[in-house]
Amino acid sequence: MRSLSLALFAVAGIALTASPARGQVASSCIADLDSVETIVRRDYAGYRVKEAARSAELGALSDSVRADARSAATDAACTTALQRWIRFFRDPHLQIGDVTPPPATPAAGAATRESTTVSHSGSAASAGTPSVDRRRPTLAFPNDSTALLSLGDFGDRYKPAIDSLIAAHRVRLLATPYLVIDVRRNGGGWTGSYEAVLPLLYTDPIEVHGMEVWASEGNTAYLKSLLASNRAEGIKRAIRPLVPQMEARPGQFITIMENRTVRFDSVHAMPRAVAIVVGRGCVSTCEQFVLDARQSRKVSILGTGNTGGFVDYGNARGVRLPSNTRDLHVPSARSKRLPEISYDVLGITPGVHVPAGAGDPLEFAQRYLWAKRP
Repeated sequence: MRSLSLALFAVAGIALTASPARGQVASSCIADLDSVETIVRRDYAGYRVKEAARSAELGALSDSVRADARSAATDAACTTALQRWIRFFRDPHLQIGDVTPPPATPAAGAATRESTTVSHSGSAASAGTPSVDRRRPTLAFPNDSTALLSLGDFGDRYKPAIDSLIAAHRVRLLATPYLVIDVRRNGGGWTGSYEAVLPLLYTDPIEVHGMEVWASEGNTAYLKSLLASNRAEGIKRAIRPLVPQMEARPGQFITIMENRTVRFDSVHAMPRAVAIVVGRGCVSTCEQFVLDARQSRKVSILGTGNTGGFVDYGNARGVRLPSNTRDLHVPSARSKRLPEISYDVLGITPGVHVPAGAGDPLEFAQRYLWAKRP
C-alpha cells in the first residue's frame, strides 16, 4: 500500500463582483481572521510544534494582523493581512487565497496547437486538435535510444492514465536504454498515481518515511467526506481505518502509514539510466516521487534549482471562509521524518545542476544520459 498523500483540494466558488463598503470589508475580514486562527490552531498538523517555538512572536503578529484587518478598506488588503499571519508557519501547503471564477469554456471550434505525441491510450494526438488536458501523462520516443515521459500531475484521477500509458508501452520502455522523466510542473496528488513508474527505475529497496494525521474534529469530518466522495478506492482504503481511531483519540497524532521498505521482485536491465528533471513547480507528492526515485542507482535528479518545498506537511483540506471571498487550505498530516529531516520551503536539491544557458533542460538531460553510456 502506498502512502496516502493527497493534493490540495480546492473549494470551487465564484468571486464576488460588487465592491463592499469599507466597514463591510473590515467586518468580514475580522470574521475571516477569527476563522483562520481557530481552524489553524485546531486542525493544522504543524501548529503545536511551531507555535511552541515562537509563542510570543505569534502573539505579537496576531495583534498586528488584527489591527490591519480592522482597517482593511479592500478585499485585497484583507487577503494580504491574512497571508501575513499564515506566513508565520513557513509551510507552503498552508495557504489562503481569493476565490476565483471557474475557467471560461473555449468557444466551439476553437483549437490549440499541440505537438504529435503518444497519449495515455497509446494513440497519437496530431497538430491542430484541441488540447484536452496538458497535465495528462504523455510518452514520446525522440530517438531509438531514449524515451521521454511527461508526468504533469499525480492527482488520483490521473492514475488510470499513467497506469495505462506504462502498460501499453512497457515492452518498448524495457528495451530503451535511456529514460527522461519531466516533472517540472507536477503539482502533486497521490503517491499511488506513480506506482506503475517505480519498477522502471528500481535497483534497491526504497526506504519511505511514514505519515501521521492530527485527530481533530475538522480533520475527521474531512476524511469522512472523502469516503463519501468519488476519490480513488485506494485512498478510501487508507482512510477507512483512520476515522474510528481519530474519533477515539482526539487531540493526538494517528499513524496513517508506518515507515516502510518498498521492494520489487526484479531489477530491469533497461532503461539502464534515468534522468528526472525537476523545478520549483515540482511540489508535494511530486517531491515524494523524487525522494523515492533518487534511491535507485539508475536515477539522476536534474534541475536548474530546487523543488518547491511542499513535502513536510500534507493532506490539506480546503475551507471556505465566512466572507465567501477567500479559501483556507490547512494540512492535516505530517511526515514521520520530522523534525530530523525537513524539506519545506527549501525544497530538494537536484544532484545535477542544469546550468543557465544550457538550453532545453530535457535535451540537456538526454545529453547527460548519453554521456554516461559505457
